[in-house]
Amino acid sequence: KLIGATVNGAGSITMLVEHAGADSTLSKIIAIVEAAASKRVKIQKLADTVSAYFVPLVIGIAIASSLGWFFLGSSGLSVAVLVFVSVVIIACPCAFGIATPAALLVGSGKASENGILIKSGEVVELAGKIKAIILDKTGTITVGKPSVTDIIPEATASEGE
Repeated sequence: KLIGATVNGAGSITMLVEHAGADSTLSKIIAIVEAAASKRVKIQKLADTVSAYFVPLVIGIAIASSLGWFFLGSSGLSVAVLVFVSVVIIACPCAFGIATPAALLVGSGKASENGILIKSGEVVELAGKIKAIILDKTGTITVGKPSVTDIIPEATASEGE
């Protein structure tokens, strides 16, 4: 069975295509990544909740500030508008809504660069809580590049063997 990017060391290969297009392994990986990107994790939901209350609060403070400058100050409408815009820009809640998805995107991208496929944003969120990783004797988690690390000959083997 051949999977995309299989390397033929030498000779020729006769193969039968069993899956193409949407049924291919690559298409399935793309579907997993797209599903992970569209699913909202706990921290994103929290950011959305905070933004839902913070945005109206910031707009209210901006309106109150601009009205205060307009009615109590002697600067006029242009300064009142400038105060409104300044308050909205300085206290911009956009960072709450943008920072979390951006962090998840960067984390998934870095993992992908290292050959790691992350199936959901929750995995990135939970990775920070990992305290230990235990592997079995077969080394279930590998880098995908087998190499000889040690040669331990049998006691009866000669140096040439």
